[in-house]
Amino acid sequence: MDSSAPPAVAALPSPRLLRAPVGRAPAIPRVVAFGGGTGLPVVLRGLAAAVRRTAAGGHAGPGSDRLSAIVTVTDDGGSSGRLRRDLGVLPPGDVRNCLAALSSDAAFGQLLDHRFDDGTNLSGHAIGNLMLAALTRMTGSFAVAIDEMARMLGACGRVFPSTCEDVTLRAELANGETVEGETLIATHPAAIRRLSLARPVRPWPDALRALINADVIVVGPGSLYTSVLPNLLVDGVASTLAAVGGVRVCVANLMTQPGETDGMSIADHLRVLREHTGHDLFDYVLVNTARPTEEQLARYRREGAQWIEFDGGVRASLGARVIEADLLDTGSDHVRHDSEKLADAILAVAKRGRRSLAAREERPQAV
Repeated sequence: MDSSAPPAVAALPSPRLLRAPVGRAPAIPRVVAFGGGTGLPVVLRGLAAAVRRTAAGGHAGPGSDRLSAIVTVTDDGGSSGRLRRDLGVLPPGDVRNCLAALSSDAAFGQLLDHRFDDGTNLSGHAIGNLMLAALTRMTGSFAVAIDEMARMLGACGRVFPSTCEDVTLRAELANGETVEGETLIATHPAAIRRLSLARPVRPWPDALRALINADVIVVGPGSLYTSVLPNLLVDGVASTLAAVGGVRVCVANLMTQPGETDGMSIADHLRVLREHTGHDLFDYVLVNTARPTEEQLARYRREGAQWIEFDGGVRASLGARVIEADLLDTGSDHVRHDSEKLADAILAVAKRGRRSLAAREERPQAV
């Protein structure tokens, strides 16, 4: 097929107009969101609000299987890294962020994120990290600890680690070096040529089960090499995602990440995912159309980050259909997605369903 053909690009209605009429609770599909860092909680916060809006109609409520998060456990820095080294537990920070986003009690969620000040041995530790570490020691299981914390919070959904085995990231760099550890990889000045896990690890069965049963799977936004890829490198996860029947959506990042994705386009991000997994994983790519202010962009440029322009080329989608929508949080000083807009856009895409097999076979191939 001619790879120079125009891309399949569609525009969504304004996300604010996608809600059901008052008095009618929309049916919420089973959604699984992948990731880590700060991007995944943004996705979960908006989707959790949508799920809660259906609770009165009996479709879903706290603890529902309508919403699940699959979270990376490779962090070795900050509070998570210290607890990992001192107590031998899996890093709790990314899980804590997701639980806080799903909490039915906003004040309790904020408490989880509170960090102790300097001057004590607890300096830098988040309360939620300590609670998860304590629950892990008490129950003997990180996964059980997560469920217990979710119950305390009245979480609107489930949170699963992608694996419950101790796992370390390894990167081959453009300068020929090989380095291990998420923090070192993220801060190393050399470009990343190839990412892998230091050893094969088994996926957590409940995570795979949620993935198989999902109506829609969302990957991103988030750091390509330290939030998105680590989940997909766990044995069996990428191949399962490639084979599921649910709608598969990639949320394109807004900014490059200094030291990780300098100069990379949306096409480059998707190419890296394909090269590492061996699969075209997505049916749709959600691309933001709104632009931040020049003042916001200037602040990010000083830190080495750049705005990712969508070029509209067919290779940018690597076989997935591009959906354009206003997804920007205009009420924030930071350049980030708006949780509510993003949730509305994801649910609108879910209604489109998977394209037919014939249509998928016609999609352009990566070059």
